[in-house]
Amino acid sequence: MNSGLRVEVADIRERTTALTVAGDLDLNTADVLHRTVEGVLRDHRTAILDLTGVTFCDSSGLNALLRLRRHTQETGSRLVLAAPPAQMLRLLTITGAGAIFTVYGSLAEAWEPHPPAATPPTT
Repeated sequence: MNSGLRVEVADIRERTTALTVAGDLDLNTADVLHRTVEGVLRDHRTAILDLTGVTFCDSSGLNALLRLRRHTQETGSRLVLAAPPAQMLRLLTITGAGAIFTVYGSLAEAWEPHPPAATPPTT
């Protein structure tokens, strides 16, 4: 059964965009993630993927992440993974792919290097 995949913009700060990813990341949905993140990276230097809502990830999903990482290397952009669920962490660990991604335990932690822009004081 395929629960589909939703990829939505959660927040934008300067040239960094956080996307929430929810559902199954598999053969049927990997291209959705890939196209969406590549589109974001045309206008923003960094994409943070909040993976909290990912319910399943297979080798096609992992391949989409690896292709995105290669894209970031070629374009000088950056891909950050936040809060991957246990099954996805196992997949990253078993394959060794976890060592090549920047992974944070939560979206809040992933944002720490990208604080919101200071608002000018009002007079």
